Amino acid sequence: MVMAVALGWSVAPVTAMPVETPASTAPEAKAAGMTYYLVQRVSLTTDAGVRSLYVGTKVTLVKREKSGMKIRLSDGIELVVTPDQLTQDSALAEQLADEERGKAAAAAEEARANAAARTAAEAARREKEVADAQDYLRQAQNAPPSAPPATPRPWGLTGSALDTKPEVVARIRPQKKRGK
Repeated sequence: MVMAVALGWSVAPVTAMPVETPASTAPEAKAAGMTYYLVQRVSLTTDAGVRSLYVGTKVTLVKREKSGMKIRLSDGIELVVTPDQLTQDSALAEQLADEERGKAAAAAEEARANAAARTAAEAARREKEVADAQDYLRQAQNAPPSAPPATPRPWGLTGSALDTKPEVVARIRPQKKRGK
């Protein structure tokens, strides 16, 4: 911008000094109605519960506030985030989202591997318990008896005082009835 200033007898061209534009009017500044992307995960608490907004989520800037930037989601919900959580660079947002998904996939795979390892360890423990129980039963069935079996006898059991057949010492005969 060139301005002419009259100084006494001559006219000299004057170049205007560059004036710094306030951040709110700069073209790259975050302006209302423009599309932005989240570069950090944001949690939102609603009446229905907690909702997580993922990295790369497309949002629309509503206005700047003292507490941050008021944004609107595609479903109309509005919330306030810090300026550090927004970018207009869709490529950067996609890259960050891909990294976030990669980390989530790695964490999920690790959790699946840990669960599979715990399941395998539990199955091995149960198989060992079953094998131990079967071995115990097999040994109990094949073990020699700890004591000879008691053979019942008409006069008593083996190992008792009645083990030997009683001897007849005397016979008592019934008396005959005397007649009348």
